[in-house]
Amino acid sequence: MGFRRILVLSCLLLYFVNFASGGHIGDCPNRNRTSARGVGRRCRKQCRPGDTRCRGGKVCLCDHECGYSCIKLDNFCPHPPTLLNSTSINITRTNASGIVQAEAPYRYNDRARYICDAGFTLVQDGNHMCHGRRGWTGTSICARNCGQYDPVLVRRRGMVCGTECHVDSQCSNGLQCLCDGACGLRCANSSNDCGEAPQVRNATLQYTGEGLGRVANYICDSGFYRSSGSYARRCTVAGTWDGTSPTCTRVECPDPSEAIGMTDGYIADWVGGPYYPGQQFTFECPSGYRLIGSPVRSCQTNGRWSGVPNACDRQRRTGEVRCSHPGIPVNGELFSGGRGRNRFSVGSTVTFRCHGRYILVGQAVQTCMRFLQWDGQGAPQCIDPIYPDDPREAAQRLSENTNRISVHMSTPSSGVGGRSITADHEGGNEIYFLIDFSRSVTDEALDHSLKFAQKLVTRFAGGTNKTAHYGVIIFASEPKVELNSRINRQLNSTQIIQYFIRISQKKQEIRQTVGGGTNTGAALNVLRGMLGISYQTDRINNGGNNRQRHCFILTDGRHNEGLDPTTAVRRILIEFVENPPEFYSVTSCKDCSSTLVAGNTAYDELLGLANNKVENFVKISDFYSLQKLLDQVTDAQIDYSKCGQSGDISSITSRAQVGRVLGGRRALDRSWPWQGTVTKHLAKVSKTYGARGLLGGGTLVNNRWVITAAHLFNDIAFDDLVYSILVTLGLYKRPRAPSDRLPSVVKIFQPARVIIHPDFDFDTYDYDIALIQLGQEKQQRGDRWINVPNSFGWVNYTEYVRPVCLPCYPNGVPEFLRKVVSGPVLTGLENVNQTCRIEGNWLRDKSRSQNLAVVTGFGHENERRPGSMAQVRPALYLKQGILKLEADARCIAATTRMNNIQTYTTRMLCAIGAHNTPDLVVDACQGDSGGPIVRQVYDPETRTSMWVQIGIVSWGWGCGQNYSLHGITYYYPGYYT
Repeated sequence: MGFRRILVLSCLLLYFVNFASGGHIGDCPNRNRTSARGVGRRCRKQCRPGDTRCRGGKVCLCDHECGYSCIKLDNFCPHPPTLLNSTSINITRTNASGIVQAEAPYRYNDRARYICDAGFTLVQDGNHMCHGRRGWTGTSICARNCGQYDPVLVRRRGMVCGTECHVDSQCSNGLQCLCDGACGLRCANSSNDCGEAPQVRNATLQYTGEGLGRVANYICDSGFYRSSGSYARRCTVAGTWDGTSPTCTRVECPDPSEAIGMTDGYIADWVGGPYYPGQQFTFECPSGYRLIGSPVRSCQTNGRWSGVPNACDRQRRTGEVRCSHPGIPVNGELFSGGRGRNRFSVGSTVTFRCHGRYILVGQAVQTCMRFLQWDGQGAPQCIDPIYPDDPREAAQRLSENTNRISVHMSTPSSGVGGRSITADHEGGNEIYFLIDFSRSVTDEALDHSLKFAQKLVTRFAGGTNKTAHYGVIIFASEPKVELNSRINRQLNSTQIIQYFIRISQKKQEIRQTVGGGTNTGAALNVLRGMLGISYQTDRINNGGNNRQRHCFILTDGRHNEGLDPTTAVRRILIEFVENPPEFYSVTSCKDCSSTLVAGNTAYDELLGLANNKVENFVKISDFYSLQKLLDQVTDAQIDYSKCGQSGDISSITSRAQVGRVLGGRRALDRSWPWQGTVTKHLAKVSKTYGARGLLGGGTLVNNRWVITAAHLFNDIAFDDLVYSILVTLGLYKRPRAPSDRLPSVVKIFQPARVIIHPDFDFDTYDYDIALIQLGQEKQQRGDRWINVPNSFGWVNYTEYVRPVCLPCYPNGVPEFLRKVVSGPVLTGLENVNQTCRIEGNWLRDKSRSQNLAVVTGFGHENERRPGSMAQVRPALYLKQGILKLEADARCIAATTRMNNIQTYTTRMLCAIGAHNTPDLVVDACQGDSGGPIVRQVYDPETRTSMWVQIGIVSWGWGCGQNYSLHGITYYYPGYYT
């Protein structure tokens, strides 16, 4: 028994010897009495491992500064001393099983680490250890959160730094250790006051904070911009304002006469410059020309002329098929194209360029498409990068974007902390913030950008506790994920705002980990990884991408490290093309005309971060002004009731050959917001939209009525119609599996009434038209339908649900037909009936050069023979196709090759695919019936358009079928009511 006790004690001693020496004899430092006295310690008797000099139960162990000393292992250390600005200590002990939490009594070699209070950082960690004389080694300091001394910024801002410190005790004469911006922690008199900041002409002064650290924010008056100096100055510990006083210089617009003069136009009321905001000019053209663009344009506070770029377009010759002149940008030119007899013909291209320092915003190379529109919407703008956006317009634009985002915010399904029950919500929003922490962003600017982000979040939620998945990535030279959307559950606005507040509080700690450069591309690569997991989760959970993803990039300028970030944006958009994220770029760029690569300015890069979408790009003087104005701007109420306003239809208007309803290209989400889907009212949601449930399409004409084809209801008893069918609006993708969920923007209604035209002929499909009045709204619960309480008989308009324009209905078409650009077709002297007749004939005119129309639907995707009984296979996504209206004679001729029943009447029109080939056939098919065929009315003067329904998908001879006559292949047209 005694032998066993001696063996255990020997093993313990051997463990302590090995631990104290790092496991190797000789790793212990030599005895240094000076260092030991410096930390208030007296050394024990010196020894060497293995000798017998230690007596009285002591053993020879490494005792830190004292080297190897005779230590009594049963000596205990008291609790570590109190440290200023720290109320928590982590004490650990190493034993044979590893590192564990230590409890009193504290033993030799126990380690203590202080945890600083909020707002303080451990700048000196003493690595405290319980030593051989019942005390703790080392000294720790918890200092205020503050950036390190930055000589570059100190010099740039003209600062005078005081004595360096970490805590108040290091300062003399009653001074305190305070944070002084780029100087870091310095000894200062906390009662110092800088007084009032210097006044500046043409600017207002607003203060934030108090005493030392008080910030004077300069806001240039409307029509002026900060041409030099600091937009904000901070009161330093020296009692002076850092930085330099700004200069607010008047904004000037360039002379617009040269641009209009390039096409022989002129300004009727021209006067010499300079031209300041508010200056207005009227543009005119000589006889034989018509004016393209805005007839009256004003100089704006961003240094640009309002409206659409002008040009004088030669009147078209009889039978001439071409686009209108695209216009000439002020301070730019039409560099190539647009010359010769065939200028602006379909397929021809033009190239624009800007003069001097001006930057081209828009599409430089544009092609005249078959819709007789330019694929880039006409002349771009040549802008002066020194001018910021008007802050009120910028705030209004942001408000419109947040309004759109708020539609997809999720309502939490549990009351615990405002969180959603599931982390993988089937729809809703993912919102990402990429925030620039680079050296050039001052602490004040960083705080304002974080406050700006908080106010955006508040607007997303609309003042409610609606939730979303949020991600926050901080970046400078290196990226740092502060909030991972894939780890954290959905957060409401209060919760995400608390994250931003904590980021602001620990910004100095973050700055020390991410460097000082601007590597925007690295942050975007991190975002790409997070998005990849998100999209994969979507595919696993519901087989699709119902979420809306938005990325806000807040920065003060272009990148100066890493790869071009616009390349990273393009890569993300290509990789996730099925449901691409929306990018927003908000910048306080100080010198946007600077270039990193020849031909590519900082402005180009920052606009590229928004995928070159001007509506998603904001260039401001500073985040302080923007976040303040965001408070003053009321939520933008977009008028979704205006008829015929499509979404993104670039896939239709900008392609020489486009897809088809029959087996072709799918439409983009929100492209055709009037599209309705008529189905059977089945018990299960997934069955409702399947092949056996889909009846056809429809078109929303106002917030109560949908127009469709009467023949959809041939197999349903009339008295049962209101109980047997459903109308769905805003649908872009059909749910297939019981686990699939309809997005919240999709609205479903049971009819209140169905009105079938009394003259509808089932045999000939004449008068094939019906009206559906919306009744009880439905919503999905699991795979079943439930009623939406307190909702009956109407639908609220959104960007997903909007009405189409109808002929002879208030729609703006007559106004266009009275313009020179249209002919003019109307003189303005016609009565209502005459106007309606002329408008209808013009919309259905097959002889016009622009005789194209668009058909949309979820119908069968493959060719189908007449009378086929094979199962219909509807499209998963909404499809679109371009049609060409046929002359009545061709419509009649085709019916003679069918049977002896179908006839072509004056209530019909017919159309074939605009560019049918054996490999590409555009046609409507089963499941498309009842849907719309629409025609665009485009005004090149204003670059606005509306879509007018000219027919309803009715019948055809199979789908995509053809016949041969005299060795020539003809395609059977589709027929429309």
